[in-house]
Amino acid sequence: MATIIKHEINGKEYNYLSYSYREGKKVKKKEKYIGISIPPFEELSDLWEDFSHEIVQERWIPLIEGMVENHRKAWNSMPLPIKAKNLRNFGIRFTHHSSKIEGSTLTLREVQAVIEDDITPKDKSVRDVIETKSHMSIYEKMINSTKELSMKLICEWHEELFQMTEPNIAGIIRNYPVSIAGSKYEPPMSKIEIEMLLDELFKWYNAMKEKYHPVFIASVMHYRFVCIHPFGDGNGRMTRLLMNYILHESNYPMFDINADMRGQYYNALDNADKKHRDLPFVQWFFKNYIKANKRDIPEK
Repeated sequence: MATIIKHEINGKEYNYLSYSYREGKKVKKKEKYIGISIPPFEELSDLWEDFSHEIVQERWIPLIEGMVENHRKAWNSMPLPIKAKNLRNFGIRFTHHSSKIEGSTLTLREVQAVIEDDITPKDKSVRDVIETKSHMSIYEKMINSTKELSMKLICEWHEELFQMTEPNIAGIIRNYPVSIAGSKYEPPMSKIEIEMLLDELFKWYNAMKEKYHPVFIASVMHYRFVCIHPFGDGNGRMTRLLMNYILHESNYPMFDINADMRGQYYNALDNADKKHRDLPFVQWFFKNYIKANKRDIPEK
């Protein structure tokens, strides 16, 4: 639980950011002093951001670093053909789950058949088949790319994903309102506002990617990008691609968000929206990123 609390010292009240969590049978608490009065919104947002990074540094980053060390040792020992096969198999699973979260009807076996054998399953949506092929193509370009992450690059991915199924929105920043099914959150409506927020987001990314841990950067970029919701469709798939681009570029294991986790995944996004800060989603992300890569966790 994260909130703002007051401590009274010598008759004066002082404000603190406070975060408590259970570890085994113990409840632990972390606090950060923020002043006699609560700072303005933008300054408070920056304080929450730094506090959130301090939390993940204490709770999860040491475990992740041990996990990543094991992952890299295993990876470096693999012959090149096995590396290529593992990356392709991950891409097939990632394409299946990321598309299924957005409503694709294809099973994992059908996705594999579409990608590996160019087989179109009977009685399945042609659109799902086309977008499955396109998503896998984007993924394969992504893991081999040396380009800087930018909105221009994401628009290229979006155009490739939808050029055959929804050419009227492919690669185009929207200039109309959209709603998110099952959520009360309302994304920004106008293209001017969207482009301003995207500009701020990528300035933040370029300024902070050396300051903060890569997994933290990936989680925050994931959440903030999908909040902006810049496209008419495909925002979820784009934010999961950019998330994995950041992780892969930093030589960290990628994260395949299983479609079976869709409910809790959306709940984490909604909780962050309600509290107007990243932390509820960031902590969900870290916990499940570790679970997804648990085979690499060092033995105690």
